Amino acid sequence: MPPAQEANRDVRWFKSSYSGGSGSDCVEVAFSGQVASVRDSKTPWRGMLNMPTNTFAAFIENMKAIPDGARDVQ
Repeated sequence: MPPAQEANRDVRWFKSSYSGGSGSDCVEVAFSGQVASVRDSKTPWRGMLNMPTNTFAAFIENMKAIPDGARDVQ
């Protein structure tokens, strides 16, 4: 197991309740201390993006400010 995954194997990963019907097109998030980790739910073994929790909170607030429909990825 890669070191980054080894360090985060005991954290609790969760998906957004807005993940859609199948729940397969989303990311998972885990928090450990002052670090937020984000990974693709379909390929969790491929690694994760780690950032300070305050950076993650700012990202979420900015996403909330974007009108519905404008966040959709084509």
